[in-house]
Amino acid sequence: MNHHNPPTIYVASAGTGKTTTLLGKLTEALETTTPQNIVFTTFTNAGAQEIVSRILEKFPSWSEEDFRYFRTLHSLAYRNIPRKPMLHLRDMFEFARETGLPVSGAGTLADGTLSQRMELGDHYLYLDGLRRNRLWSFQQAVESQEITEFSEQELIDFSNRYNEFRQRINKYDFTDQLEIFHQNIDPWSPPITHLFVDECQDLSTLQWKIIDKLHRKVWTSVYAGDDKQAIYGFSGGDTQALINLEGERIVLRESYRLPKQVLAYSESIASNVKNKQPYTVTSNQREGSVDYVDNLYSLEEELKEGTWFLLVRNRKFMATFEIQLNQMGFLYLSDSKNSLITEEVLQVIEDWSQLIRGFSISGEKAKVLYSKYLRGKSVAHGFKKQLLLVDDNESLDRNTLQSQFGLLKTDEWYDTLSFSEALREALMALKEKGELGNKPRIRVATIHSVKGKEADNVVVLPDMSTLTQRSFQKEPDEEHRVFYVAVTRAKQKLYLHKPTEDKHYPL
Repeated sequence: MNHHNPPTIYVASAGTGKTTTLLGKLTEALETTTPQNIVFTTFTNAGAQEIVSRILEKFPSWSEEDFRYFRTLHSLAYRNIPRKPMLHLRDMFEFARETGLPVSGAGTLADGTLSQRMELGDHYLYLDGLRRNRLWSFQQAVESQEITEFSEQELIDFSNRYNEFRQRINKYDFTDQLEIFHQNIDPWSPPITHLFVDECQDLSTLQWKIIDKLHRKVWTSVYAGDDKQAIYGFSGGDTQALINLEGERIVLRESYRLPKQVLAYSESIASNVKNKQPYTVTSNQREGSVDYVDNLYSLEEELKEGTWFLLVRNRKFMATFEIQLNQMGFLYLSDSKNSLITEEVLQVIEDWSQLIRGFSISGEKAKVLYSKYLRGKSVAHGFKKQLLLVDDNESLDRNTLQSQFGLLKTDEWYDTLSFSEALREALMALKEKGELGNKPRIRVATIHSVKGKEADNVVVLPDMSTLTQRSFQKEPDEEHRVFYVAVTRAKQKLYLHKPTEDKHYPL
C-alpha cells in the first residue's frame, strides 16, 4: 500500500515535452518491472495507443497484449467490473417511451456547447450525468443550470427512474463504469506497482476519486497535466482538484513548440486565468509572429505553404472560413458536418487512381467504392452483394474486380465515380489548381477538437455564440483556457482573425 509516496506531478504547459518526459519515466519503470504491472491512463484511447507504439519501438520483445492497463479510465473500468452490455440508443428511445420524455441521443458538441437537437430527456440526462461525475448533490446540480430550469425534486425523480431502468434491463451507461469501478477498486488486486496519469487536468471529480484509490495501491505515481489547458468543465472536468493536489511538482519550463512571440501572447491570455498554478515558461524556438488579419484573402499566398489550423469557438462559425477557402480554391478538411470534401472522398479518389493504374486495394476499400461511388453502369447487376462476402483485408486489383466482381468501367475518377454536382465542381476546381492528390494541409476545426495537436500556422476566429458568451461572463476562466489552447497550437505563426459578430472573445 502506498501511504508514504506522494505523486510526482509534471506541470506541462503547451509544447514543453510532456510526452517525451512521460516516455522517459515509463522507460525507467520498465527497466525494473513489466507492462502488466503498470497502469497508464489518458484522455483518449488513441493517446494511450501512441504511447504503447513508442514503447514497443524501444522494447520490441513485448507485444500490445502486454499493455493491458494502458487505456482510458472508462476502458480500464469497464474491463475490470462485472460484465454487462452498454446502453444503446435504442434503449434510450425505449426509456423515452416509458417516461414520456423525448430523447434524441444528442448531447455536448465538440465545441463544448449543448446540441440544438437536444430534447427534454437529453437535458435531464446531461444534468444528471454532470451531477454524478462531479459528485454533486441534487441541489448543486440544479444550481449549476444555465439553460434548463429543473427543480431539485424533478431531477431526483428523473434520476431514480433512469437508475431503475438501467437496473431492469441490466445495462451500464458510461458513468456506471466509473461508479462501479470506484466501489470495487479496494478488492481489485492486479500486481500493479506504477500509476501514470496523463492529461489529468481534464479528470472529473469521480475520476479523481478513482485515481486516488489506485495511487494507494502502487509504489510510484506520476501525473502530467496543465490546468491552463483544462477545457472540459462542461463534461465534469475538475481543474481545482489538480491545482490543490499534494505532491512533488516539477514544472517543465521550456517550450519546444511555441516561438517566442506566440508564447508571449499565449501567456498574456493565461494571465487572465484567476484560478491557476503560478509558473513561467520560456521558449527555445525562433521569434515567430503574431498578426491580426481581417480575412483569409489577405493570407492567400501564405496559405499555399505549410500546415494550417483555422479555429473557431463554436461549430456554427466554420462556414466563415469554408466560404473564403472555397472562393480561393484551396483544398481543406473541415469538422463541419456540411463540409463537401471529406477525408473519405479524398481517399476514394486516391484508391480509384491506384486501382486503374494496376495497383491493389483492400477489400474494405473496394466495398466503399462499390457501395457509395460506383453507380449505374459502372458495375454489372448483382455483383455489389457478391463483393460483400470478400474479407476486408484481401487484396483486389483491377483485373480481379473486372473478372470476378463485375467492374465495367475503369476511366479516370471524374468520368466514373458518382458525386453530387456541387462536390464534382469543387473537386474539378481543385484538380485544375493542382491541389487534388496532395495531402490536405488546411483544417477547419473547433478549438476543442485540436487539443493536443499542432500546426505550422494557426488562425483563430474569436466569435462566440450567445450561450458561450453568457458562460464567459459567468465563468471567464473557462474561456480564457479555451483560447489559450487555441493560440498554443501554432508552431510558427499565429493569426488573430477580425471578429465578424458583436459577441466575441477579446483577442
